Amino acid sequence: MRDVAHSTLSLHESRSSAAELVRSILPILYGVDERPPRAAATKHYHPDATFQDPLLTVQGIESIRRLVYVNRTFLTDCRIVFGDVAETVRPDGSHVVLADVTCTLVFKHFLLWRPWQKLVGDSFTYQAVHKVVLDEDLKVTAHEEHFSVRSVLDTVPVGRALYAALRKVDAGCTSDFGYTLNQYIAGDRSIRTVL
Repeated sequence: MRDVAHSTLSLHESRSSAAELVRSILPILYGVDERPPRAAATKHYHPDATFQDPLLTVQGIESIRRLVYVNRTFLTDCRIVFGDVAETVRPDGSHVVLADVTCTLVFKHFLLWRPWQKLVGDSFTYQAVHKVVLDEDLKVTAHEEHFSVRSVLDTVPVGRALYAALRKVDAGCTSDFGYTLNQYIAGDRSIRTVL
């Protein structure tokens, strides 16, 4: 693990480059307004970039471009509020940005979805941490969205009861990255290192 202080860029330069880029592109990629997310993906992602979340993994710019339109199909709004954003630079010159976000999804009213929406509501909010790796040219090479299924289900009363009934929660995590990420999500902002 390497501290930001050991990076090849000064902390000031580091904050105004990759971290600010991540702050600017996440609302475009996840949003449902008039801004073109496919153009943002093409401009800022490497052709062989990967995207991963707890539900899926895709590789390549075309797959990522198709993925960003899923939100526009099912949502009327997607609001992202940033918490802390931390950045470090690896010895090879690549940048790693961790962005703590609160995401609120507002669903469209589809007849097929109405019974589900009556149970869970028209929107829900969840916490996530995005780990974005950028190369020396600030092109995204890997993007991971980390959230726990429990955090999503906890926002919905039915989900909370169902999750508690089906699984006993283990708060421990054995990997260094998982431990650091859990500390970060739990609010420990003294974490200044990234694998």
